[in-house]
Amino acid sequence: MKLSARYGVVVALLALAGCSTTAQGPESSTLAPQDLHFITTAYQLVHFDLDACAFVQKSALTPQTMPVVDKICADAKEYAPKIRAQAADNNVTLPNTLPTDLKAKLVTLTYHPEPNLAVAFIRDEISSHESALAVFQDEQQNGVNPTFKQVAAQTTPLLEQNLTMLRAALPAGTGE
Repeated sequence: MKLSARYGVVVALLALAGCSTTAQGPESSTLAPQDLHFITTAYQLVHFDLDACAFVQKSALTPQTMPVVDKICADAKEYAPKIRAQAADNNVTLPNTLPTDLKAKLVTLTYHPEPNLAVAFIRDEISSHESALAVFQDEQQNGVNPTFKQVAAQTTPLLEQNLTMLRAALPAGTGE
């Protein structure tokens, strides 16, 4: 292998080493894997919402869709700093990239929304809210960290309300 090719491989490996899709607690942490999974997923799903919102809010959407988009985006903006604060309070290093499935959804939303942008956004948000709801309910039942359990319990009703709103906003015949 040529020197330049080796250099490229080393650079690529170092770049990958800097990417993290999971939250990390300090070595002295008492956080359970369940709690780290919760904070990781909450952070990633909120940032998926923020990334999707940044794109969708620049686009022309139907008047019926705008209130739904605005509500989801406002909630994500409100919860992102709360999640960062919870992580900081527990000395957790949050992930610095989204997992592949969420990245793929963003690419599809950006380049190939089917049947249209509003429907694609709503479908993606239904999926992300279903995932979040499952993780938040699991944290309430099985989490160890009392603060994370409390956050999960306080946020679950909002997730349920938003999920109901998103399902109602999905145009007839477009299904989930």
